[in-house]
Amino acid sequence: MANRDTIYRELIQLDWEVADQTEFFDKMAAKLEKLGYVKDTFADAIKTREANFPTALPVEPYPVAIPHADPQHIIKPFIACTRLKNPVKWCEMANNDQEHDVKFIFMLGFLGGHDDPNGANEHVELLQILVTNFQNPEIMDKLVNAKTEDEYMEAVLSMEGL
Repeated sequence: MANRDTIYRELIQLDWEVADQTEFFDKMAAKLEKLGYVKDTFADAIKTREANFPTALPVEPYPVAIPHADPQHIIKPFIACTRLKNPVKWCEMANNDQEHDVKFIFMLGFLGGHDDPNGANEHVELLQILVTNFQNPEIMDKLVNAKTEDEYMEAVLSMEGL
């Protein structure tokens, strides 16, 4: 299971202040590009993909967004975990008309695309693991209450199946 290896401490952001989704994508893409995880095409790609295929999951207790872009924009696979200071509006997956206040964002960078059978499966498997954990109030409370990036990373790594 390669998932744990793609969660990097340097990609954890706690209590980021952004006005909206666009500002989040700009900030996050700039950071990912600077650190060598993505190409300079990533920011546009992720915004376009999100506009067409929104990624907020209406899970209880807190909605979570899992944005991702196509593999050709990724240099090194990653899961970037962010907790925003204040929630931003995010459209629901498969239901563009429904908006959620999202505070937790797990940005996913995969290399295996839909042409690569293993890549696609890994991707689906990871999404299932994440969605299951997002519905666990105990895990989500750890994410809410983490005081430091290290605590946040521990909380993420304590997710079942990762």
